[in-house]
This record gives sequence, structure tokens and C-alpha cells, in this order.
Amino acid sequence: MKSADLDTMLIEWQCQKLVTRSINLLDQSRWQELSECYSEDAVLYRPSAPLDKIEGRAAILKSFTERPSKETCHALSNMEVTVHDSLSATVVSRVVLFSGEQKAPDIETIVMAKANVFIGRFVDQLKKVDGEWLIAKRQGSIELHFKGS
Repeated sequence: MKSADLDTMLIEWQCQKLVTRSINLLDQSRWQELSECYSEDAVLYRPSAPLDKIEGRAAILKSFTERPSKETCHALSNMEVTVHDSLSATVVSRVVLFSGEQKAPDIETIVMAKANVFIGRFVDQLKKVDGEWLIAKRQGSIELHFKGS
């Protein structure tokens, strides 16, 4: 295996790890840590409002802290990383969102999920800043909405 192949595989793994971490932090309502996954000049388009641009890390953090408190589970899959060069990559992933009306107060509490299930995607443009991969742009979308009974 060539050194360049290993370098590409390392970048792919680091990028997948960042995207997965950002989704886990989102579900855990760890807003400050989540905002630190974004570059200072990042842009976010939420799946629920794909045309509304949220610009800058501070504005992204504010948008998270102003969200209504609810339990969420984003199931992330089908991640595909395209490495453009040693400083930029794109990650496309599918996401299935389940949510409840309230946040579970502890690990032993079960919250009833809403009947609505949303299926969409994230397209994340990543860049390496001072040796760390960060989200420069996240474009979310919802393509399927299942309404249960």
C-alpha cells in the first residue's frame, strides 16, 4: 500500500469521526462542544430550514441553545468521504431522525417518540484548520417524512 493511500484513509477516518461526533453531541445537547466542531466562519443550513443560512460559529451556537429542549436520535449511515486535498474534504451521509416531546432527565427514563420520522441527508464540507478537521459548511435536507399513526 502506498503512503498516499494511507494518508487518504487517515483523512477519511478523521472526517467520518468528526461528523459522527457532531451528531452524537447534537443528540446529547452538548451545544458548546458541538459548536466547536464548526470553523469560526462556518455556515449551517438545518434540515428543517434548508434555505435559512446560519453563519459563523457564534450564531450556530446560539441557534442550538435556542432550540426547544427535546430528546432526539439521529441515526447516521451511508457516510461517503471525498478527499479533495490534504486540507479539504466532503462527507455525504444519510440520517434518520426520531424525536420526543421532551428531554429525558436521566439514562433510566424512556421518552415516548413522536410518530413522525424524518429521513434526509447531510452534506458536510470540511476543512483542516491548525491541524484539526472542522465543519466549514453543513447543508441538511429532509427528503422523506413518515407519519405514523
